[in-house]
Amino acid sequence: MKLSFVVAFLVCAQLARAQNEDEPSEIAPYSVIRTGDGYEERAYPAAKWVCHSQVQQAASRRKDTRSFFALFRYIDGGNEAEAKIPMTAPVRMKKTPVDKKVDAQMCFYLPEAHQASPPAPTNAELYIEEQTAFTAFVRTFDGFANKERVWEEAAEALKVSLEAAQEEGVDFSFFYRYRILSLLYVPVSCTFFFILSS
Repeated sequence: MKLSFVVAFLVCAQLARAQNEDEPSEIAPYSVIRTGDGYEERAYPAAKWVCHSQVQQAASRRKDTRSFFALFRYIDGGNEAEAKIPMTAPVRMKKTPVDKKVDAQMCFYLPEAHQASPPAPTNAELYIEEQTAFTAFVRTFDGFANKERVWEEAAEALKVSLEAAQEEGVDFSFFYRYRILSLLYVPVSCTFFFILSS
């Protein structure tokens, strides 16, 4: 199986039982294939996501917030069906360097009830993306990951683990980031995925 691209998930879990009413209604499904030294291999089925993309001069939390609220307005009724869609997890982020800038994409996973026929966005900057099924190497770590340096260090740690295990066909050129948001949007547990083609 040849690796086609690299993905990283930033996962931010709930901090307290009192926040349960704000937990995501669904989490993107997956199954664990096997466990390695410091990582897992997981299989994710095909799924639809609603996404927002923008070009940034550099990695920008302010512009990430702009993407987040554009997507939040979609699930809050800003779609052609005016449907209220439950918040899910994870929030997917992909940042790709392009000519000294950053092509930044953020996506919300669409719940099962809307997978077959998601309502079209009313915001022209949003679009529905169909993610094909994939297999991923996974590494989880705890703590804050709100800076590029933290994510890059975690990705490097996973790379070391995969190379030590002689996993083949891995393209480390870029990664996705996924996050689950708590009530206070505080990162707690972070997971990096290197995604294999199906």
